[in-house]
Amino acid sequence: MEKIKENELEDIFDEKSLKKTLKKAKRITLVRTLLISVIVCLAVGYGVHRTNIWIVDKRGSEVAIEHQKADAVMKAPNTFIQTETIDFGFFKGTVKRKVYKVIEDKIIPWDTEEAHFGIRGFTSTSFSSYSTIVNDTTVVNIPSGEKEMMFYVPRYTYQKYSDDLAKLKDYPEDKYMEMGISFDKSYSLEEVKKLLPKSVHPTWFWVNNYDNKPAERSEPEFGRWLYGIYQATSELGKSDSYPNIKNEAAFLNKLKEYNKYDYKELKKRQKDGLIIGVVVTGTKEDLLSLKGKSYVKASSIGAVVDKY
Repeated sequence: MEKIKENELEDIFDEKSLKKTLKKAKRITLVRTLLISVIVCLAVGYGVHRTNIWIVDKRGSEVAIEHQKADAVMKAPNTFIQTETIDFGFFKGTVKRKVYKVIEDKIIPWDTEEAHFGIRGFTSTSFSSYSTIVNDTTVVNIPSGEKEMMFYVPRYTYQKYSDDLAKLKDYPEDKYMEMGISFDKSYSLEEVKKLLPKSVHPTWFWVNNYDNKPAERSEPEFGRWLYGIYQATSELGKSDSYPNIKNEAAFLNKLKEYNKYDYKELKKRQKDGLIIGVVVTGTKEDLLSLKGKSYVKASSIGAVVDKY
């Protein structure tokens, strides 16, 4: 009888010991599982983080390069991009570009462009500035408060043309200014350089990207979305302008990298002359030398800065 009780007691202790062992084993398994889960999560998180950085950096670089190709043939006259940075998001990002306008050797903060992109590439662009129309011949950039130049296609007919050469008498002598000149027809780059007075500094040549069919238009064109050849004249402009395009052939080569369709169309028109306007800078006295020139169909003053 006593033996039976002893056996029962041993069984009880063995059962308690087994339960303790099982509980301990469960705790160890749970801790091990949690540790493995944490390690896996950290590894996966790190992998996702590194993959995100790699993809966003790659897409951001691609977007920046595409915008640089566009800048070579199409950007607002007398502007340059000083900085480019990439803000990272989760499989998306933003390329930030600070835009400045250079008039002779003076700088005006002009705009901040943000090119947004996702995992598949570029999606949209937003701008910190915008243009507001004051009247038929006056458009102002906000927030700089400076005027924006307007351009008139020779083949088109407009209800009203800007004639800011006639308004120059109202401007003070101690200013530098930019002026957009719209021509009466197309010219070659060399012809334009010979036509212009020596006193003005041509910095941007408007490239004809329009068909030859006459049409009526109510509004002129604005510089941000026009094709143009950039040839900075000031030392400051030369140091920051990109790239240095010296002739129509060089421009067309750059255009081919950006837009092959427009390249083919413009190449066909090259023999007729590609330039239908120009942007010049100088003082009031310098710009007055353009008054009365037969090739000037319209003139539009843009940004104005203090000379000293």
